Amino acid sequence: MVMLDVLITGGDVVDGTGSARRRADVAVAGDRIVDVGVLTGAQADTVVDATGMVVVPGFVDPHSHTDWTVHTNRDADSTIRQGVTTEIVGNCGISNAPVSDASLTLVQGRLRSFGFPGEVTWRSFGDYLGDVAGGGTAQNLAWFVGHSTVRAAAGVWTGPPGDDELRVMENLVSEAMDAGALGLSTGLEYGHGRFASTAEIERLVGIAGRHDGWYASHIRNRDARLLDSVAEFLRLTEAGGVRGQISHLNVRHDTGAPAGGWERAVAMMSEARDSGCDVQADTTPFLEGIGLMTGVLPDWLLGDGLTEAARRLGDPAVRRRLRDDCDRYWRFIHKGQWERVRLESSPQFPELAGRSFVEISDVLGKDEWDCFFDILAAGGEQMANLTMIGSLFTEKHLADMVSHPLFSLGVDSYSSSTEGSLARTVTNPLAYCGHVHYLTHHVRDRGTLALEEAVRKMTSMPAERFGVADRGVLRSGAYADLAVVDLDALDDVSTFDRPVAYARGVGTVLVNGTVAVDAGTHTGARAGRILTRRS
Repeated sequence: MVMLDVLITGGDVVDGTGSARRRADVAVAGDRIVDVGVLTGAQADTVVDATGMVVVPGFVDPHSHTDWTVHTNRDADSTIRQGVTTEIVGNCGISNAPVSDASLTLVQGRLRSFGFPGEVTWRSFGDYLGDVAGGGTAQNLAWFVGHSTVRAAAGVWTGPPGDDELRVMENLVSEAMDAGALGLSTGLEYGHGRFASTAEIERLVGIAGRHDGWYASHIRNRDARLLDSVAEFLRLTEAGGVRGQISHLNVRHDTGAPAGGWERAVAMMSEARDSGCDVQADTTPFLEGIGLMTGVLPDWLLGDGLTEAARRLGDPAVRRRLRDDCDRYWRFIHKGQWERVRLESSPQFPELAGRSFVEISDVLGKDEWDCFFDILAAGGEQMANLTMIGSLFTEKHLADMVSHPLFSLGVDSYSSSTEGSLARTVTNPLAYCGHVHYLTHHVRDRGTLALEEAVRKMTSMPAERFGVADRGVLRSGAYADLAVVDLDALDDVSTFDRPVAYARGVGTVLVNGTVAVDAGTHTGARAGRILTRRS
């Protein structure tokens, strides 16, 4: 055998296909796996002893927002340490390109809110991908182009686009697809997406379809109008000739969804698949999740823009009306269930990060609604970047999603760091241990999934879903994206009370054949690649 670059010996291989684990060594030369088996006598520049551990393909996150933090955290500190080697980003209608003079402040403000001090120098989607590639990343990244971002770049905020504006939007989506975007994503429950008609979305999904792309959507509603929203998504997927991904298809507890709504929504997906519509979904690992604070606000407050909304939030009469009219998105807030909501971060109120609104009420000496409105108003034109953490699901509902055969396993968060600005901004464990939590909680503690099936739903299933070739599987010829996991030592570490801590138990991680994590320590390697649709 030729001299190898890396040899992983003595471990149990869980190859990402769902097959039973088996004892095998893994040989790596360059950026590829070149052999898997009992490799007696093999030699390598780097030998990793995986005795008593499992060797898995690097995890592929099907729904990430790491593009919000990549300029601040090119080393992907919190996710690479969990064995995440590929992330699908640009989700929920929000990407960082394309950019125009009309949308520059919006995009710059989002990156600033996650600690990036630099300037947004790109305008086109292709230039943006080049900017990310130029600085290097620890992990591989593949992008959707976000509908809300396209809307903003075309100068369309709350109203319907005119004919000329819609043509600009179509051109921007087409340019992004030509640059290698996977497809179009939408977030129709908040932001600019909430103001978009089905006809507008259909025009843009059609562009993605003509480029053989995907359509991923945070659908319009997941409570009382859940089934209508799933039906809208399926119509758009079929009309556009695209493969469809319903992002984090869930029902938040006690928000007015119809009885059996989630089961009926999933049945609609299955029926559409039987009719030839290529659609899947994904889920998240925790009972808790991330949300946008402005999602709770009604359309009438946001119709004249965020700066005007912030000004109006200072009016006591407007606040009184809002207490009745904020029955949307996280509807349990309207019911007064403030103990379910934490502030993730606010540049104006950093001392409140991670606290529940019940605690914030005690600190500020006001009721929860006024605290909520104060934080939004202080955000001004950047209030759209304010995030919150909610206790959203029951354990049974979470288990049903995690175990469903049409759902791959993602996190719906962003890579973070225990140092610098992100340690003060990202105050939730999803970023620090979300992927590990599938293995500690859903496999080891609750037995919701067998190890082999969990790994499949975290690797080959999302990789195949988004056309990420030769990744997500551990076999000869595949890219050497690998993780060595000590299941006995695996530990979330991060909690909602003490979130800023890295998970433990993933000792070695390779990205494209380069060691990114060695003995649990980041090597500083940035061997990740930009994965375009064409590649």
